[in-house]
Amino acid sequence: MKNAAALLVALILSVSICHAVSEDPNSTEVKIIAVKSHAVYFKVNESFVGGTVEVYDVNEKLLEAERLPQAHSMVLFHEKPSGKYMIKVKKGNKTVEFGYIHI
Repeated sequence: MKNAAALLVALILSVSICHAVSEDPNSTEVKIIAVKSHAVYFKVNESFVGGTVEVYDVNEKLLEAERLPQAHSMVLFHEKPSGKYMIKVKKGNKTVEFGYIHI
């Protein structure tokens, strides 16, 4: 009986998480794969390949920009000071952005 209840709870949670993710318009454009060892690993929609990845600090100052040659990429923060950062992926008139807090 406990297994059935646990399975039911897990099913309800997974359905609600999938539903919440599908309502986010950026969910199909960028997916954070992992955050580890002072790096953010992410994947963008194929439509952004050939665009640029830009990293901004909390004051919206552009720190670095690189071309995005493939859908999977990463941004390294091991030489940057602690703080809040904004990562923007741009191609043409399309932009997707997400934040990162470097500790």
